[in-house]
Amino acid sequence: MDPVVKRFAPSDLPARADVLIIGGGITGASAARDAALRGLSTVLVERDDFASGTSSRSSKLIHGGLRYLQTYQFRMVHESVHEREVMMRIAPHLADLRPFLYLLYRGYPEGKALLNLGLTFYDAFSRAPLRRWHRMLGRDAVLRREPHLNPDGLTGGGLYHDAMTDDARLVIDVLESAWRAGALLANHSEATGLVHERGRVAGAEVTDRITGEQTVIRARTVVNAAGPWVDRVLGLERPVTQPTLRPTKGVHLVLRTEDFPLQTAVFLRSPSDNRVVWPTPTADGRHVYIGTTDTDFHGSPSDVVADDRDIDYLLEVANHTLPDANVGPEHVVATWAGLRPIVAPTPGTSNSDASREHTITEGPTGLITVAGGKLTTARIMGRQIVEHAIEQLRRDHGIRSVPTSTTGTVPIAGGDPADRFRAERAVATAPGDLAQRWLRRYGGNAGRVAAAGTHERIAGTDLTDAEIRYAVDHEMAMTVADVLVRRTGSFFWSADGDAAAIDRVSDVLAEGRRYPDDVRKAQQADYKDWVARNRGRRTSP
Repeated sequence: MDPVVKRFAPSDLPARADVLIIGGGITGASAARDAALRGLSTVLVERDDFASGTSSRSSKLIHGGLRYLQTYQFRMVHESVHEREVMMRIAPHLADLRPFLYLLYRGYPEGKALLNLGLTFYDAFSRAPLRRWHRMLGRDAVLRREPHLNPDGLTGGGLYHDAMTDDARLVIDVLESAWRAGALLANHSEATGLVHERGRVAGAEVTDRITGEQTVIRARTVVNAAGPWVDRVLGLERPVTQPTLRPTKGVHLVLRTEDFPLQTAVFLRSPSDNRVVWPTPTADGRHVYIGTTDTDFHGSPSDVVADDRDIDYLLEVANHTLPDANVGPEHVVATWAGLRPIVAPTPGTSNSDASREHTITEGPTGLITVAGGKLTTARIMGRQIVEHAIEQLRRDHGIRSVPTSTTGTVPIAGGDPADRFRAERAVATAPGDLAQRWLRRYGGNAGRVAAAGTHERIAGTDLTDAEIRYAVDHEMAMTVADVLVRRTGSFFWSADGDAAAIDRVSDVLAEGRRYPDDVRKAQQADYKDWVARNRGRRTSP
């Protein structure tokens, strides 16, 4: 069953790490993996759970961003489709290639010729094999493929390919890869202050939010990869007079396929504001999730949920896409909401037109801050962050020889073909569809999941004891939400968030973490509240 990923204890820390990363989303995880693979001593801390912010609340796509061609962001699209191909090689279990339909209706700003040109660029940038190049479809061909689509004004569409992913699982597997390469990791550990020596940042004061223990982590270079919290961490270095970010809220809602019979992911425009939106069937075909909104957000990054306006907007999209479905609030299985940590654009720029490019800056005391970016290009962001850190290490600490990045060729945890082969044999006797579900979620680690516990489903859920024990014993899950939101994804696809599994999760956590009863009850209450707030039970004021 080894290796077992463990949170570090203060006694595990080196006297001074090369790199300390603050933030355990996909950006921080990618930087930690890159740094550790280059042989740099690396520590990563995350104030909540890994992927608990934007990186578990995205549209769950590894894609080139076809819509960004409309705003002439050619470099980003080129980079993104290239990264999609890289991820299909190093994380094949989490880069599930699927057909997508970009629909055309009368009155759309893009016609068939322009869409065909855009998709040609898209295919050429990716250097994908010709069998995956797009095809333009007429109206009748589109309706034969998806007969329930709105026929009114439909003129055709373009059929092309992009990849779906489980965003939180991607973060967990990237972090496991960083750990295997030597990185030390701690979730629920908040950087509450920075340590300075001779006017330069030299580490951070960290508080363990589970135990209350306080630690000083000393490091030669410190990276702020805190996503929507980036300005909060910047404030530990200096007063922030001009926000780095203009975060926008993106909401998705989930419907059952039996209520919303769509088999192919489609891109079309919202009838209310002409924004590009995308209803997307899940890999198992049981649900369709519809996203996304794009509205300015001014509250706490820790409290982001869908409100009535968000749900009404997406239901309007749903009923415009499949008019005969006639779905309403009673059909909504779940919602989720996250923040895009968009670098503050020029005043007057619309949210949809704001660039998803990232920036890497260095503050007056040496704090390296990364802002912006997107899930698909996180590996490149991680490489660039580490390259900036290496330059700082050379300049300030005389470090000379550091290997080049290997993150584009080394598989992430679960992505090695040899591990996959062994896992397929290990799970072959699992009952029902468990084997395929585990292989899809865990890849080459599926055999370790199967060996972690029993395989009987917990009544009322699709979960097994094996998955719960694997999350706690091998993936650093510390709370009920860690297990049911980020490790297993139950929260997203069940109306009650798989409430029937809460007691079992609490039992395993109490056994493995020695939590007292009051902690157990508090964690259960926190998870139930989180589910309720993301099921439309709290409306906007």
